[in-house]
Amino acid sequence: MAFDNLVGQVSVKKKLGFYLEAYNSTSIVPFLNFVGAKGLGKTEFAREFGRNVLNTEGNKRTFVEINSSTVKGVSQFFEQIYLPYILDKEVTIFFDEAHALPKEVVMVFLSIFNTEAGHEKTIIHKETAYTFDFKKQSFLFATTESDKIFAPFKDRLITVDFDNYSQADLSQIFLNNLVDITFEADALDYISSTFRGNARNCVQRVKDIQFYSKSRNVNNFSMVEVKDLCDTLSILPEGCSQIEWRILNILRKEGRQSLQGLSARTGLSRSSIQKDHENYLLSRGYMEIDCQRLITAKGCALLNK
Repeated sequence: MAFDNLVGQVSVKKKLGFYLEAYNSTSIVPFLNFVGAKGLGKTEFAREFGRNVLNTEGNKRTFVEINSSTVKGVSQFFEQIYLPYILDKEVTIFFDEAHALPKEVVMVFLSIFNTEAGHEKTIIHKETAYTFDFKKQSFLFATTESDKIFAPFKDRLITVDFDNYSQADLSQIFLNNLVDITFEADALDYISSTFRGNARNCVQRVKDIQFYSKSRNVNNFSMVEVKDLCDTLSILPEGCSQIEWRILNILRKEGRQSLQGLSARTGLSRSSIQKDHENYLLSRGYMEIDCQRLITAKGCALLNK
């Protein structure tokens, strides 16, 4: 079955499974927009969805993955994407990081993806006609910053929301990516707690385990090996970064801080603290913002680890 090889994201699997069923009856895939934070598996689910969209001969349809930041303008889109990949072809096109699409391209997409009149759409650009047949061509999008997508364009797309993974889901993803390496239960729970709720971090940690296993000749991990790994690689409790840990220590030692105060004490810019370092601490309840930044009881308990 589709998506059986992917862990978690139950609501996403149900929604995408429904649209695959609908495609088998209608030959049309709606314009889907995969929305969620980094590392939640949007790209993997898009690829798996594409693997299950078949062409008229019953074979897997061609899947083309495009980083939206490489699309520089309308003419480039038609010359370098439409002509080689879309024209008269059965294909699924996936635009990753869709918020990076240029505004002029988005404005053309407003017309392309306005399909109220049927499953075909013809666009005139520089006196040339470009025809899209949505029974042959499907379009998927993904973004970590849905708020940056032009609202009228976003209204053309069906949102598929991704949720954070549970620790159990992350443990399963972790184990699925390991070969001939086992973990005792408490060691698995501890290392899973450092994944930050993020499948990408989980897969990165797999690489650390593989390196450790080879270099130390260890195939079964107990808490002893996991603690040594964390000490060697400076993996902090709950996967906190060194800077996040430092911020919490400043707040515990010196009390409430303004953003400017934290900037001065860490040497980081205000925007860096806001965009790169506060979000995880806030999401996990380790700090709060009440005009100023302050550490919570949960944050103090974390430092006591």
